[in-house]
Amino acid sequence: MDDRLRAARARLMVRRLAPAFLYNPAYRVNMVDFGIPIRAEAVDERPTIRFHVPRKLSRAQLERAGIEAVPRQIGEFVTDVIEGAYVLHVWSWWRPWQPPVGSPRSRFATMRGGISVSVARDFSAGTLGGLVRDRTTGDLMILSNWHVLAAERWVAAGLPICQPGRLDGGMPYDVVATTTRHAMRQNIDAAVATLTGDRPLINDQLNIGPVTGVALPRLGMRVTKSGRTTGVTEGIITGVEGQARLWYGSMQRTIQRVMTIVPAPGKREVSAGGDSGSWWLDVETRAAVGLHFAGSDDPEQALAIEMVAVLDALDVELVTERPPVTDRRRPEAVVREAWRTVEREMAETLAR
Repeated sequence: MDDRLRAARARLMVRRLAPAFLYNPAYRVNMVDFGIPIRAEAVDERPTIRFHVPRKLSRAQLERAGIEAVPRQIGEFVTDVIEGAYVLHVWSWWRPWQPPVGSPRSRFATMRGGISVSVARDFSAGTLGGLVRDRTTGDLMILSNWHVLAAERWVAAGLPICQPGRLDGGMPYDVVATTTRHAMRQNIDAAVATLTGDRPLINDQLNIGPVTGVALPRLGMRVTKSGRTTGVTEGIITGVEGQARLWYGSMQRTIQRVMTIVPAPGKREVSAGGDSGSWWLDVETRAAVGLHFAGSDDPEQALAIEMVAVLDALDVELVTERPPVTDRRRPEAVVREAWRTVEREMAETLAR
């Protein structure tokens, strides 16, 4: 089968199959995506449909536990099972502490991506992702996760946001923004908060540099992020088009357009609690490809949401230093057009 046709069929099948497996307790599947197989004895190493489970078990163990085994093959695809117990990557505790100056957890007079932030009334800390602009009003905003900038089911707007987060010593007088809107209704864990103007936020990722624009993720892409807890880390995208089921307190939600990231060769850590809200960037171009929101420690994996989907859901655009020389349109508009082209070609390929 042609690789392009195979990829198109796999992506469409993930969208159709995911709900049946995610919400059937007999399978105990927490995520379904399209990606690189990780099998001890693989007959076909081409990207395929992957089912993520908290812990991989043998056939005998599955039978004893009363758990249904994922089918070895669905249609033309040999499936793969990936181990990963995913949790949100915000950090909460009862007592704040004072981090050293210059640490991602400290107070910054000029704010940038990769530093500590939280809702003012919660003793928690996540990561300030970066600078965006409202497409309608032009207001400058912080873009991070819903569970970092809101974290309550019924909250829509008006929550004061601290930098640093309360867990890192932030106080109510450290408010730098107020929550404006979120995208959880679209099953995307993202939110924006409008800056108060008390402190500037610039286009820069701590210890990485400015973001150049936005790009689509691709399997095998090497990416980097700057986070509140683990600082700068590098990884490889191994899965895309995922749907992941996670607990948000007592509430379960299925998050759409998820990518899976594993540590780059020679690296051990990719993310940890407190990194939620980080932006994953293409190492080669520093274009933003994903918004970090969750991960697994054993094995070490990170989950992020495609940045193009995040920007569209929140109706914002990245603020970059200058538009690309070759195309004067907004960077995300160029990528969105490329994504529509991919979707159209997938449909045309399948219609043949």
